[in-house]
Amino acid sequence: MFCGDPLEQGYQKCVDQMELFAGASLIPAVLALVLMVAAFTAPVLRAKPALRAQTLGYSLVAWVIAGGTVLMGWLPAI
Repeated sequence: MFCGDPLEQGYQKCVDQMELFAGASLIPAVLALVLMVAAFTAPVLRAKPALRAQTLGYSLVAWVIAGGTVLMGWLPAI
């Protein structure tokens, strides 16, 4: 969708780049998901609101990194 017409020159290079960055974004996305789930299920984090907020903050940062990584994949192929 973001790479244009499949018959254009450079289409496969664009698809390969998007797949690479989508795969790389899985690392911070999984970290973000684990932190978010832990913030709501871990008894230690549920008992301390400040620690829960800090964990959710780190989760948010990881989500932003994951999203930014995917957006970098949409940039024109080098």
